[in-house]
Amino acid sequence: NRVTCQKRSGVRIPIFPPKRPELKSSGFLLYVKIREDDKMSITIAMPRMSTDPELTTAQSKYVESLARAGASVRWVELADPEKAVAVALECAGLLLPGGGDIEPSLFGQERVPACGEPNPLRDAAEPKLLHAFLAAGKPILGICRGIQVLNAFLGGELYQDIKPLEHVPHNDHWAKIHTVTVRRGTLLAEILKQDTVLVNSQHHQAASRVAPGLEIAALSEDGFIEALEKPDAKFCLGVQWHPEWLSEADPRQQALFDAFVKACH
Repeated sequence: NRVTCQKRSGVRIPIFPPKRPELKSSGFLLYVKIREDDKMSITIAMPRMSTDPELTTAQSKYVESLARAGASVRWVELADPEKAVAVALECAGLLLPGGGDIEPSLFGQERVPACGEPNPLRDAAEPKLLHAFLAAGKPILGICRGIQVLNAFLGGELYQDIKPLEHVPHNDHWAKIHTVTVRRGTLLAEILKQDTVLVNSQHHQAASRVAPGLEIAALSEDGFIEALEKPDAKFCLGVQWHPEWLSEADPRQQALFDAFVKACH
């Protein structure tokens, strides 16, 4: 298991190869190690997007953003959630990334036709990871699906499809497309240091009823929740947009990863 490096966007990214997973598996935990400390790891839960051992573009965006913040990357399977939790808890923090829709029955709703197919491996593993890291007092960052995981599995609910309700575009836009208003006095406001931010948007679901213990940190122009945080946690923040696609060119978006990694020390 020799460590190799890939160079992306001028950043040398150490890749720590695990034992090759079986191709029938459909999910992974990607977790990230703090630079110069192999025992302090940031954990990222992600589905396997390809059988190709090379990183996909979507995966590499997370890797590059974390590398700029001083973290490196490893992979682990999700097939055994209990084992995944045990391994992940050796790490310093948890990042729940974007992905497909969550099974609606898990947050008390019946499926509507517009809801996408769930990922059973992620749906089984991510709630256990979330609760384990909260119990351990370790930092958590959720992105897109990740904010929905925070809300759904802490007792809130989701809109299964916001398209009939939206007034600005929320899907299929990797470039900046709409404005988010950040609430003053929140962790997000402390990180971004501004009241409004222009973001990209790649989702058709969103948090609706907010889970107990979470607070709204930002709203879109048309009133959808764009950020949630847990004030009594060390660092527990979820954003609905994809900062990993913006962070190379936008220091404020990179600041989300910087703050997360800093909290993991």
